[in-house]
Amino acid sequence: MWSHTFTDYEYFLAGSNAVTPRPNWPVSQRADVNISTTPPLSETDYNAVDFSLWQQFGRQVLIKSNINNWLICLPGTGSLVDWQEGSISCQIVKRVTDKCLKAPAPSSVSPSHHQRCGPVFLSNSFWVDAYYYFDGCTFKDWPISDPCGVTSGQWTYLKNVANPRANIFIR
Repeated sequence: MWSHTFTDYEYFLAGSNAVTPRPNWPVSQRADVNISTTPPLSETDYNAVDFSLWQQFGRQVLIKSNINNWLICLPGTGSLVDWQEGSISCQIVKRVTDKCLKAPAPSSVSPSHHQRCGPVFLSNSFWVDAYYYFDGCTFKDWPISDPCGVTSGQWTYLKNVANPRANIFIR
């Protein structure tokens, strides 16, 4: 459904870093990264299927990344595909790092509340426990790809990864 890279991966925690491109999901009008509605032809063809079509493919989400653990998430009261904040049931299906082996998988999704520039997957309901944040703004915040869910009190992310990227698959 979506393949992306980053605008400034070398400076991951800089406000200038964001996911690129982004789907045409309903986020803050402040989101300034290019939008794609062209289906990706491969995992490195950075594009996205029109978000209004995602529901036709299913509700189960696989997030695959080479800088964070892979997740499979099922909707609960929340759903990325239905753009609904609430609980989800995620499990880690592949670890790409041995950092934070006991960190929990996300248990909630928050699509775009509080003027965010993209959805966030959280280990619980607190922002400090963010696992993935698909930030589409290059002037504020930064994307989160944290296998620790930020529970260590510090942002954890993999550095020096060639061709950093992530993909979302739906079924």
